[in-house]
Amino acid sequence: MQFYKIDMVLKNNKEEESATSQENWNKDGWSISENCQKYADTAGVGGAFFLNRVYKGQYTFGIITREPYDIEMHIKNFAEQEKINYSKLDIKETTFARIRSMLSEAERNEYIYDYCDILQEYDLSDLDSHRNFMISYEEKLILEKEKQSIYMAAERYFAKDTLQPELDRIFTPTNQKRPAGHPVDYIIESNDDRTKDGITNVILQALYSMGRIVNRRYCKVEFENEQRFPKKSFSALYNSCVGGTVVITIKTEGDEGESDKAQGNFCYIEDMCQIVRHYARDVLTVICLPKGCKRLKNRIYDNIGTGAFVEISEEVVFDNKARNYLKDQAKKAEVQPDNGLFTKLEKGHGYLAADLNEMFDQWYCQKLRTDVYSQYKDIVSIKKTLKEKKPVGSAFDEFESMIGLASAKRVLHQVLDSCKAQKLFRDKGMKSENYCNHMVFTGNPGTAKTTVARLFARILKDNGVLSKGHLVETGRGDLVGMYVGWTAPSIQKKFKEASGGVLFIDEAYSLVDDCDGSYGDEAINTIVQEMENHRNDVIVIFAGYPDKMEQFISKNPGLRSRIAHHVNFEDYDTDELVEIAGLIAEQKGLVLEDGAKDKLKILMEEARKQPDFGNGRYVRNIIEKAKMAQGVRLVRMDYDSVTTDDVKRICAEDIEIPEKCTRKEPRRIGFSVA
Repeated sequence: MQFYKIDMVLKNNKEEESATSQENWNKDGWSISENCQKYADTAGVGGAFFLNRVYKGQYTFGIITREPYDIEMHIKNFAEQEKINYSKLDIKETTFARIRSMLSEAERNEYIYDYCDILQEYDLSDLDSHRNFMISYEEKLILEKEKQSIYMAAERYFAKDTLQPELDRIFTPTNQKRPAGHPVDYIIESNDDRTKDGITNVILQALYSMGRIVNRRYCKVEFENEQRFPKKSFSALYNSCVGGTVVITIKTEGDEGESDKAQGNFCYIEDMCQIVRHYARDVLTVICLPKGCKRLKNRIYDNIGTGAFVEISEEVVFDNKARNYLKDQAKKAEVQPDNGLFTKLEKGHGYLAADLNEMFDQWYCQKLRTDVYSQYKDIVSIKKTLKEKKPVGSAFDEFESMIGLASAKRVLHQVLDSCKAQKLFRDKGMKSENYCNHMVFTGNPGTAKTTVARLFARILKDNGVLSKGHLVETGRGDLVGMYVGWTAPSIQKKFKEASGGVLFIDEAYSLVDDCDGSYGDEAINTIVQEMENHRNDVIVIFAGYPDKMEQFISKNPGLRSRIAHHVNFEDYDTDELVEIAGLIAEQKGLVLEDGAKDKLKILMEEARKQPDFGNGRYVRNIIEKAKMAQGVRLVRMDYDSVTTDDVKRICAEDIEIPEKCTRKEPRRIGFSVA
């Protein structure tokens, strides 16, 4: 189907033009518009012919036709019939979007009765975007090129082994005087959008120049693996392209098309191929795929029937070819290449056009700032700024200042860096996705598991990983119901409450019961299911003692695979404990004198040997006792002699060391023999 816009400039001398009002032009237009379709019907044109507008001595007509015919001859015949004297005639093929707009304007000018009736007559109603058309497409017009220019354009792309032979076949002369259908369709494989578009243009220009396709108009449409396929709309699009071309781009991430999961997601391929088969004689199809999608391509072949495809595949280039390509890009940009353009080229390494285009774009942007417009040489690039950007927020600063926690800090930086990488390398093809960041915290009491979980939630919110960044703390009592049927709703409620934040399940091992099939098992199974359901908006952190947590993780086979990070909270050593004591005292507005630190070191060294040692909690209790002892000491001093420094200082005598920490020999119980 073809759409034309015709502009006809009337012959009028200056006197006539100045004396003729727009009202008179409109009257002439109404008279002519009544005869447009009458002429099309009697002349056997077989299309819609309508007057679009009359303005200042210029008539604009529109034509919709299913079959090609001599448009210029019929327009001249119509002008002669209507006694229209014109000085200039401009006939151009146009797009459906343009012709629809012209029809709407013609209706407003009362040159046609209802433009929707015309669309319906030519099976174009479903293509009207104002009538819930369910597919996004782009219309283009083929640029007319000579054979030599087409071959020269083809040399820009890394597809010489497959593109050149096809151009030779297209330009082979035949005795066929009019289009007889399409012997082949095309599959273009490339990871670079510019290469796919360029090769498509070269092929269509060649076919149009040889009369193998009638329409200059072609439509581009994109599909993704999980996209809903609007079969009715897609069929309507093909119907509008009879005599022309549909270019289908299937989007997938690299070799994702090779996975079984990806193959299952491309459920629309069968319906798509059915429509391609139906219009095979009248519509040329060009399918653009990423390189390496063999299974996806085979799936298309399995459903396409007896049709045949010419495969145009992008090639890998090395060394001099890659270097010459970069030089050509610089030449087209009218910029002198320098060594900086070639620094990233590695000898013996193969490159696709996408790789070299990205390499050139980076160099060119830098070249513009430093040489062409040197006044911008001190401006730092966005990518460099993003790369050097540090995590933000008071929670991050607080977390970084905490003593120890090497494993927790390493995991947090991994999470933040992975998110930064997606932003930084999106233009290099890195897929943007939400990683699974469920975690297990294992450690003895007082190793800051809960504190770190709270800080994690705030930090991930501050840096754009979580939307809310709140922490929902829960345990067995909140998750396991008292009666049958209570457990699952309780857990689902907690996950909903934690949406956008962190669900912290403390002492998670308590969910493990002694017998199988109990409420605890139901809770674990439900948690595993909800972790998958909320993998994009909730981070679950399980916490508990190391030995018991291993038993918990082993309880459900799906649980371990859903946990991305295992964070072990080591017991603090003596020096770390003393440092923690100093930080706790500082938070309370106190200062530890050296003697107090020495006594704390002795105390911590001995306390760490106890099986129930509380790590940070124990340190906090010691400082609380020291503060109480300081108060007792100050009360017994002369009030006037107490200074501000005395109030802030914790002395050695304020630190109480239990007798068991100072005895060098164990005390014997009972009698001894001399």
